[in-house]
Amino acid sequence: MISGRIKKINALFLALLVLSVLTVSITAFAGDTEEITSKAQLNEPGRKIGCGVGSAAMVIVEKELPNATIVYMEGNEGYEAVAQGKLDAYAYDRRQMQLAIDSGRKGVRLLDESMEEKVHVAAGISPKSQIPDLENKLNDFIRTLKDDGTIDEMYDRWVIQKDETMPQIALPENADIHLVVGTSGLVPPHSYYKGPALNGFDIELAYRFAAYLGADVEFKVYDYGAIIPAAVSGDVDCIMANLNVTPERASSLPFSEDIYEENIGLMVRDASSRGGDFFDSLRSSFEKTFIREDRWLLFIRGILTTLIITVLSIITGTVTGFLVFMACKDGNPVANHVTAFCLWLVQGMPVVVLLMILYYIVFGNVSVNGVFVSVLAFTLTFGAGVFGLLKMGVGAVDDGQYEAAYALGYSKNRTFFKIILPQALPHVMPAYKGEIVALIKATAIVGYIAVQDLTKMGDIVRARTYEAFFPLIAIAVIYFVLEAFIGYFISRLDICFEPKKRGKDEILRGIDTHDQD
Repeated sequence: MISGRIKKINALFLALLVLSVLTVSITAFAGDTEEITSKAQLNEPGRKIGCGVGSAAMVIVEKELPNATIVYMEGNEGYEAVAQGKLDAYAYDRRQMQLAIDSGRKGVRLLDESMEEKVHVAAGISPKSQIPDLENKLNDFIRTLKDDGTIDEMYDRWVIQKDETMPQIALPENADIHLVVGTSGLVPPHSYYKGPALNGFDIELAYRFAAYLGADVEFKVYDYGAIIPAAVSGDVDCIMANLNVTPERASSLPFSEDIYEENIGLMVRDASSRGGDFFDSLRSSFEKTFIREDRWLLFIRGILTTLIITVLSIITGTVTGFLVFMACKDGNPVANHVTAFCLWLVQGMPVVVLLMILYYIVFGNVSVNGVFVSVLAFTLTFGAGVFGLLKMGVGAVDDGQYEAAYALGYSKNRTFFKIILPQALPHVMPAYKGEIVALIKATAIVGYIAVQDLTKMGDIVRARTYEAFFPLIAIAVIYFVLEAFIGYFISRLDICFEPKKRGKDEILRGIDTHDQD
């Protein structure tokens, strides 16, 4: 059974590899689209310009290129879409995009022109922070660093010189203040992973601010779409993530004084750029994805987090679904009405919405681990599935089984556990395994609440390497392996419930089959 699953995984990987080769070949020989050489060409109906959701670049493009259509994409996805000709341009921090090109991002270039309006970069401040007078303290801190030249020195070191060395900043050992900083981990040189540790301009700034407060510091990593809600709900005290100030963001939470200003550039497709030898590129991509800076450790951490969430959710979801079914099976009207309402609520919304409601609203004022909230959300959804399966399986058992058991003197509970349940489980085990596979894949959304699972780690590596092939292929293959791994143990459990799948030795275990003299 295991060898069969491994063969399927190998076949999948080979199929994806062949598909990638074909894609590269088709892209190489496809006709070039019109070359974009000026900003004016982009201000035409039908032009598609990518921008981050809610970013300052989006606001500026709407003002300066009103005839273009805005498509919402984050950095790496936007770069790839431009290189493939799916977007005419991508608008973002000019230095960020130049760094991507210098780091090996192929098929794109920057227009000489930038957007006229600059963006203001500042720190977001949670209105629910428990640190007294945080806004004034943060502004005093930034003014101090500006006055003594520290901000300029940091910007020159991280952004201009691309020096990735994090200075040693002493923090108090037994601090009375705990500073929680929200960041992205996806934007070099401001906030990114160097090996397993966060690094960058904003990370140094956070350490300096913690030292200024006499506090220790904790980092929580979010996508940009979730980082503002995290601060609004009080999950973090402040945001340091190369965060652009926009009127809409400023209406949700206060910002510090500007840390610096930045130009918005326009990345367009470079039709003359070719990827070079495919297999050389493949080897280079593999080295950057897994070997350099021990990035394979990030995948290991992501796998462990995904496994913890999955296994705990399976166990707690199964127990929850079973207990709820036991409370409802005899027709208790209160239990059935409450259960029906909860099922309607849980099954009626996407899991990602349920996850974010739990994290940002239900536990919005409570400091709670994202893994715990993830397990809770998936316990509810998986438990709802288990309840439905048990209801279906038990309903498939003929009523005559109850009558026969009662005639033999069995009690109600003994009838259920000894007669009904063993006959019901074989009916539902295939669907139960399907629920587990769906659960494993659904865990990919937990990055929305700052949980660094396998998918999130892949995003972090992609942000560092500016390449999509190996991070995405690795994630796909690992998910298949996890499904095979967990599926194997569920299959062994299935044998215990299905007599037809047991071998002769297992069926006769404990029975003396030797001839008696």
